[in-house]
Amino acid sequence: MDTTVIQTLLKEGAELHLAGNLADAERCYRQALELDDSSAVAHNNLAFLLMQRREFEGAEQAYQRAIALSPAYATAYTNLGQAYLLMQRWEEAYEYLTRATELDNNAWHAYESLAKLAMLHNENDRAVSYWTIANRIQPNQENLLNLAHCLIQQRRLDEARDVLTLAADYDDEHARLHALFGIITFAQYDFGSARKHFKRALGLEPENAEVRHNLAMTYLKTGQREEAVMELRRILLLAPGHIEARNNLAVIELAAGEPGSALEHFNLTLEQDPGNSKALYYKGLLLLQQGKTEAARELLKKTVVAAPGEYQAQAESLLSTLP
Repeated sequence: MDTTVIQTLLKEGAELHLAGNLADAERCYRQALELDDSSAVAHNNLAFLLMQRREFEGAEQAYQRAIALSPAYATAYTNLGQAYLLMQRWEEAYEYLTRATELDNNAWHAYESLAKLAMLHNENDRAVSYWTIANRIQPNQENLLNLAHCLIQQRRLDEARDVLTLAADYDDEHARLHALFGIITFAQYDFGSARKHFKRALGLEPENAEVRHNLAMTYLKTGQREEAVMELRRILLLAPGHIEARNNLAVIELAAGEPGSALEHFNLTLEQDPGNSKALYYKGLLLLQQGKTEAARELLKKTVVAAPGEYQAQAESLLSTLP
């Protein structure tokens, strides 16, 4: 076995891989494995390439072979965990990513992936812990922005603001940075600051529908109805499937005496999401205003069973007043 030749093939393959030449990189990795099938690095590198091409079955087999050959190979555990994330095999992803951190306390890619997995399942306590560790190992702005996002989800707004202040030291002209600052200031009823941050975020990323929706809600809070309507309509041009924007526009139109347009929007929402409690409730309210009591009653009943929350309680209250 000529280890020099194998190392040369692996080095050449890695360079081709980084350059985006996957076909020639694969050739190098497979030639290395023909010379030495016991090379855990070659199996790992080949698996990573196959994962990039979304050939998950082959990638999984190659990663498992790398781990069998080198049971303490933390990188292979991390990579296989990330592959399971892409395959939405959550339990296996958690198992292999956790094992990677046990083998290597500095496996920041594993901590980053564990944080993303926790966010997917709305486990914000875990996500905060993982992002904190990932940022301690590999400080960068994206880690801080993700940490701030999770802190906001927990309503730990002052901590989130402190984290964003650190993130701003990396790059103050970052759309997500200002979007998150906007969410914090909005939640703290500082609508003037929220509006400035959302506008600044949109100046950097004009087609971000979520930020534009937050700006629209800020306009509503400050009584700027026309500006809110303009933003909501622009969102629906950018993202016709944005249900929240469509519902909010319909509610504004309903309050402004435009039931025809509001009804059209509610119907479109319910085509996309038949159990949408907000659309069910307000469409029921609209039909009730039009004297269509029985049709309204059916929609309000559907609202009650759609999901617990604000509209369920309102629907129950309204139903109790109907003859």
